[in-house]
Amino acid sequence: MVRRGWILKEGYPFIAPPVLVSVAGFVLGWSWVGWLGLLLAAAVALFFRNPPRRPLQDDRLALAPADGRVVEVRREGENGGLKISIFMSVFNVHVNRSPVRGRVVELRHYPGRFRPAHRAEASEGNERLVMGLAMEDGRRVTCVQVAGILARRIVSWVKEGTVLSMGEPFGMIRFGSRVDCYFPPGFDPDVREGQRVWAGETVIGYFLLKEKPGERPPDRS
Repeated sequence: MVRRGWILKEGYPFIAPPVLVSVAGFVLGWSWVGWLGLLLAAAVALFFRNPPRRPLQDDRLALAPADGRVVEVRREGENGGLKISIFMSVFNVHVNRSPVRGRVVELRHYPGRFRPAHRAEASEGNERLVMGLAMEDGRRVTCVQVAGILARRIVSWVKEGTVLSMGEPFGMIRFGSRVDCYFPPGFDPDVREGQRVWAGETVIGYFLLKEKPGERPPDRS
């Protein structure tokens, strides 16, 4: 299920039209049309870029599920669960990656509105896709892909039963949106609102696990 290549194949249908316009412009001698089409094709290709990442593999921590800016870090309800939300602008890489290692146990789509994704109310009112991940130790992490004003399509590359490693791609959203992650009690955040993060690379928090004899906690330096 690994998505290879610098440009996602989902982007080809969007890149091809401006490329054809560019070719036609140069052939017909309309150089400004050719350059305009070429510029547009480059911009679209940039949106569908898929740069390589080298995610850590440590069940004691969680990685960012998306590139972008952290817009919300807060405790949920009485049990002390944690919500971390990341907003992706049209300039960010839009490949979403699993924050933990786990098996997909839930996939639910909710129709909704297309309000600005950086607002807190978008988590409940906007179109969204909920993915539940069961970790090996029984804990559960939920990732929610939330559509925004420009995002009219949530793309998922997984199904129930899929096993994801940390940092493995599970989908994307076109074009600009957010990803909400819900962590169980016993998760300590290591990001703050306003911070920039990178999917599959930035550590966003740590699970408070009991240390085994001779085992050291993860280095936060």
